[in-house]
Amino acid sequence: MQIDVAFTPGEVQALASKVCVVIDAVRATSSLTVIMAKKPKKVILTTTIQKATKLASQQTIHPLLCGERKGLPPEGFDFGNSPRQYFEADLKDRVLIFTSSNGTRAVADLVIAPHVFLGCFLNASAVVKKAYETAKASNMDVLFVCAGREEKFALDDAYCAGLLVSRLMGLIASDEEFSLGDGAQAALGIFGYYRDDRRLLEMSGAGKAVIEIGLQEDLTFLMQRDLIDCVPELIRKDFPEPEHGFSVMV
Repeated sequence: MQIDVAFTPGEVQALASKVCVVIDAVRATSSLTVIMAKKPKKVILTTTIQKATKLASQQTIHPLLCGERKGLPPEGFDFGNSPRQYFEADLKDRVLIFTSSNGTRAVADLVIAPHVFLGCFLNASAVVKKAYETAKASNMDVLFVCAGREEKFALDDAYCAGLLVSRLMGLIASDEEFSLGDGAQAALGIFGYYRDDRRLLEMSGAGKAVIEIGLQEDLTFLMQRDLIDCVPELIRKDFPEPEHGFSVMV
């Protein structure tokens, strides 16, 4: 098994043999992990506001429109991209349509991968266990894919990837062979270097953007490790044409 990290979706290659874990720690995969833990009926991801509103109009039961642009919910949306907001919401058996600036685009880029999970600090142990067990059963490699920020490197995602790589290595038995790609080794280095994770998030571009819109408490919330034992997984059965949207499940 090879373990590696792609710091942006654009670095990803040879998806057919990989179990992928998408990381958009601040904040889409954190929000989606909270959402899925609230047991909604269905969550549909899409990459644009226009597609989100079109999909909403096609649902027989009125869905909740969720997501953000520049950190804030677009006009007419029911929820933004704050994991704290979803943690307090009653989402059981609801249909949600979700779009974000970076996270949903990263998921869309991985649609042909055989297994795609969503990871963050909140579900760190659960997502690593799921990825490891899936890769071992399928004889595949594990690739952590950072959503990045505007298609560029994002420090918060890289740090979270280092945490997840570290957790994954801890699951591998001493008699099992594995290797670390350059990206995984770099992510481990970043994770080991920064000791104050709150300070790191505050210095990151994504963290600064959250603070600027007055949602700094989101950083405190999403840094909680292993708060949720829930692993969102990408499915495509509802949308044979990928450009329309993607569903996630647990």
